[in-house]
Amino acid sequence: MYLYRAANGIIIIIIIINDRLKQGLETTGALDLGGASTQISFVSDNYNGSESPSNSVTFRLYGNDYNLYTHSFLCYGKDQAQRMKLAHQTQSGPYAVADPCSHPGYNKTKTYSVLYDSPCVSDKKPQGAPATFHHTGTGNLQQCQEVVKNVFNFTDCRYSQCSFNGVFQPILQGAFGAFSAYYFVMDFLNLTDTSVPLEDVKEKLRLYCATPWDQIVQQHPKAKLKYLAEYCFSGTYILTLLTEGYNFTSVTYSDIKFIEKIKGSDAGWTLGYMLNLTNMIPAEAPDSPPLPHAGYVSIVSIIAVLIFLLFLFSLRPLWPRCSKQQQIV
Repeated sequence: MYLYRAANGIIIIIIIINDRLKQGLETTGALDLGGASTQISFVSDNYNGSESPSNSVTFRLYGNDYNLYTHSFLCYGKDQAQRMKLAHQTQSGPYAVADPCSHPGYNKTKTYSVLYDSPCVSDKKPQGAPATFHHTGTGNLQQCQEVVKNVFNFTDCRYSQCSFNGVFQPILQGAFGAFSAYYFVMDFLNLTDTSVPLEDVKEKLRLYCATPWDQIVQQHPKAKLKYLAEYCFSGTYILTLLTEGYNFTSVTYSDIKFIEKIKGSDAGWTLGYMLNLTNMIPAEAPDSPPLPHAGYVSIVSIIAVLIFLLFLFSLRPLWPRCSKQQQIV
């Protein structure tokens, strides 16, 4: 069972429950990343909802009760996080940004009105800023990670433990499915295999970010330049969010599976929202049949053999009779 929270706070289920889960049950936590927000949801045996009750949801599914930790971070989707990063960078110099999260040789003039046209950054626009600024790339992963960390607050926490921005989060538990932009970005970067050690993933991303912009464009002629220019940042942001934000380690990183589809269906919140809204997922488990499928097959087979034997026995009067003829000596 994959558990997921949409940005509007509705808890939803986005996988068809199989027989194994109906019997009770392992769950897989959900990590979703969109353009404007990101969500994390999972069942934790160490969380009863007493600490930070607003992050706790209890529900019943197929006869089993689940206590779910969940939180949605508005403005921490990859697009808005990119805006927040650039907004922070322009504070030190409103005319130009030398960005370690962009490829060497990348050079584009951007407008402040577009950058700050979002509630996530509108209050950060510097006073007297010019109409445009020059956005250039230096392609340095280590420096990019430090810049990305500036969009998070890792220091304030009034709970026993937090993820970021002072939000409580219990210890991670079990496997996780990572959907939407998590999958699309990591798939483009060829980094969806989480059995690869985390340090090796970072090294591959380092080499990608350090690749000159003109070479990147030549390698991906069909990709839109807008999206192509953001993959270095997006990959760095994802790794930072997972490890620094949600506290996945080099050991637990392998518990994540980047997922595009679940049983042939796109992994997304809309399917779960529909199922939740229409009450198509029952709270109680369906009645179990008195016999397993193999038992029914055996009984039907035995009955069929008995019927066949009875049919043959009913034909006994029609069997040819053999009469003994007297032999003449």
